[in-house]
Amino acid sequence: TKRLVEAGASGLFNVGGPEPLGRVAFAEKVITALGGRRPLDAGLIKPVETVNAGQAACRPLASGLKLDKLRAAIPDWAPRSVAEAIDDWLANPHGKSLGE
Repeated sequence: TKRLVEAGASGLFNVGGPEPLGRVAFAEKVITALGGRRPLDAGLIKPVETVNAGQAACRPLASGLKLDKLRAAIPDWAPRSVAEAIDDWLANPHGKSLGE
């Protein structure tokens, strides 16, 4: 948000990581990135077929966000991987100041 304001951008922007991931793959990456720092059991992740998920509306098996508008507004911006984002979250559990 800070970088978009500094760039004078306005409107709605998609922000996501560089990897299109399904829900199971995302959960597995989170557990791997935490690397034993949190007591998580990967065996608890159970894939469920979409037809058996009991959702009110159909969901795509994999989806992602187009980041073209964001990259045009902030050309030197690059999305972080799940592992990089989790490492940053663990190092800064209360966030960062606006000056960082």
